Amino acid sequence: MDEKKYVRVLIADDHSLFRNGIMSMFNENSEILIVGEAENGQEVISKYPELKPDVVLLDISMPEMSGFEILTKLLDIDKNVKVLFLSMYDSEDYIYNTIKAGGLGLVNKNILKGELIFAITKVACNHFYFGANWDNEKINKLMKNHKESEKKSLNLSYSLLTKREKDILKFIAMGLTSRQISERLNVGKRTIDFYRSSIMQKMNVKTLPELIKFSIDFSAKSKSTL
Repeated sequence: MDEKKYVRVLIADDHSLFRNGIMSMFNENSEILIVGEAENGQEVISKYPELKPDVVLLDISMPEMSGFEILTKLLDIDKNVKVLFLSMYDSEDYIYNTIKAGGLGLVNKNILKGELIFAITKVACNHFYFGANWDNEKINKLMKNHKESEKKSLNLSYSLLTKREKDILKFIAMGLTSRQISERLNVGKRTIDFYRSSIMQKMNVKTLPELIKFSIDFSAKSKSTL
């Protein structure tokens, strides 16, 4: 049969038994062609450009990098990458985070063969798939409700910041270092470092890139409310 009629799939899961089970499931299938496998994020990222799969069947819980982190890197390689996530969990929060990350689908690892084939073919055609009960109307409603909830939560978080912390966030969004901010505000660098630490603790921000992103989001929100 002409290979072009197959949906080319790269399987990524850190359990070899699971990968082998999926591959044996599709061995003689006329719709799915497994073009490769990966057991961690680095393998997925390195193999994707070479294999050029139509769909990446990706476990959310991968070692070193989560499935969502892997997808972020794949999107840097190919903005049109199509990912169908696998997980033991398929709650609304997982569905929301899948779409937010750029994924097209999420299925439970206990899925039956027929439904998995259907899910892969849907995602390959650039359609969402989260199970038979999820149509576009329900997906849109889920996204709207979660975005509104996130906005309320973010507004509450902003309210925990002092005026000085908000001022420092705006300077961080401008790309200024602690030294440069200290010179602008005429205070010691250690004082700015203390404020930065306080902001990160209140906002549950763990890394500098996360702090910078948060500061940019905060600055944009502040301008929109003027």
